[in-house]
Amino acid sequence: MRRRVIALAVVAVLAIAGVKTWAQVSTGQEDATGAWNVTIAPEGFPPCAAPSLMTADGGMVANACANNESPGYGQWVRTGKREFAATFVGLEYAADGTANGTYKVRATAVVSRDGQRFRGPFVSDIFALDGTLVFTVKGEVRGNRVVVEPL
Repeated sequence: MRRRVIALAVVAVLAIAGVKTWAQVSTGQEDATGAWNVTIAPEGFPPCAAPSLMTADGGMVANACANNESPGYGQWVRTGKREFAATFVGLEYAADGTANGTYKVRATAVVSRDGQRFRGPFVSDIFALDGTLVFTVKGEVRGNRVVVEPL
């Protein structure tokens, strides 16, 4: 009976530790995992909103800044403590709705100590459908984590 109680106590401690570890990872305090309200501030253009989602397995989806762009999809990786890099791609469209190019965005950012914000530089390349670089824009990306607001 004593062994059984000890075994159950060990299982309970491990379960609690596992829940705590999961909670720490899922909050994304050290990385970019989660939903973000993102502001893109390209040099020479007005800022725009581009809400984004970064998954625990490194995937990401980012809303486009312009009506003639599809949402972007790509990958992100942790590059250091509170630092990450991301690359995502999408389509450009003509006024008639036909695809007339692609875009690729590369960014690096640092997550704030409290894990609620990030900031860093980005480069966006716009390509013709044949892969020819049409133009490049640089700027700054800023994000604020979307948090659960209980009722």
